[in-house]
Amino acid sequence: MSTELETLRAKVLEQAAELDSLRTAMSGSALVGSEQLRRLEALADASTVINSTLDLKQLLKLVMELAARSLRAEAGSILLKDKATGDLLFDVATGSSAEAMKTIRVPRGQGIAGHVAETAECVLVPDCDKDPRFFKDADKKSKFVTRNIVAVPLIARGQTIGVVEVLNRLEGTFDDGDLMLLRALGHQSAVAIQNAQLFQDVESGFLSTVKALAQAVDAKDSYTAGHSSRVTQYSVIIAEELGLDADLVRRVRLSGLLHDVGKIGIGDSVLGKPGKLTDEEFALMKTHPAVGGHILEPVAQLADVIPGVISHHERFDGRGYPRGLKGEEIPLQGRIIGVADAFDAMTSHRVYRPRLSDEVAIAELKKYSGTQFDSRMVDAFLEAFNKGLIVTDQSPPAGA
Repeated sequence: MSTELETLRAKVLEQAAELDSLRTAMSGSALVGSEQLRRLEALADASTVINSTLDLKQLLKLVMELAARSLRAEAGSILLKDKATGDLLFDVATGSSAEAMKTIRVPRGQGIAGHVAETAECVLVPDCDKDPRFFKDADKKSKFVTRNIVAVPLIARGQTIGVVEVLNRLEGTFDDGDLMLLRALGHQSAVAIQNAQLFQDVESGFLSTVKALAQAVDAKDSYTAGHSSRVTQYSVIIAEELGLDADLVRRVRLSGLLHDVGKIGIGDSVLGKPGKLTDEEFALMKTHPAVGGHILEPVAQLADVIPGVISHHERFDGRGYPRGLKGEEIPLQGRIIGVADAFDAMTSHRVYRPRLSDEVAIAELKKYSGTQFDSRMVDAFLEAFNKGLIVTDQSPPAGA
């Protein structure tokens, strides 16, 4: 996890500790005054630190950790609405049955969470066995025993997008103070969650557009169909094997998809030529990385992708193109894609030769490690290959 997320997590837990301290101080008081309520709301407002991330999964996890810790509970979960059906899906959960919970779907209107989602009411249930709304199937499937629940709706811009529920008070049962804490947290979290969902939708649409562009490039030559997709897959595996953070992995993914976009400007007679290219044809082919960079330059969202596109044919020894960069002068994305691109080129059927075996391709990567390729990238690729993470299609070419 990055330092930024670690800092964010620490801030969230600090706020949870303050909320917990206030809740403890209030628990011995028979009457909670308006000033104390105001302070409680103010402290809950401080949880807006979660607005610092647009990563939906990370955001949900932070909210859930804050809720469970603040209410001193055994477990908790956030259920988001399926927009098509209205059913609730366990997007994130804490506790011993967290993974099992993620596979459960709560039908619309069923269970305590379903009631909260439909009515937008906040609910405190001190004994679930005595509440007819309790959705017992969740406990059956997860093997978790739910004793008591406090649940509140997640309402953003007047729309209920889900439910946050906290389960099993570690000491005693939940009270109205717990319900107040969770309601305040849910109020602040809902808009942040909806924003993260919208960002995720935009990102998904953007990635689909990039994939469509990559497929258009691959379609110019039936022998290279799927090349960009495979290079992207191998590149992301290398990046993850290197332990790169999510932002760098995203750059590698986009760079991989678009690494050959410059071939749009290369004639089909050159791309599909069955024999050896002439010097003039090869010089034209060598322009495609730079052309790709020029094509992508007007798209501001792809500014950090262009270096990988331009540099994927550079060599570690400085004998590559288009700029003759050497060693770590070559952008990291370019060094990663260079290995992935070479491996797929060798293990794919081409108009001028059949595919090479995986063993031959691996031997070539090893042979040119440290000269054509960055040895660290090759080592990461080999580690992933040996783990079975990289699998090629070894079928013969059509008509062979």
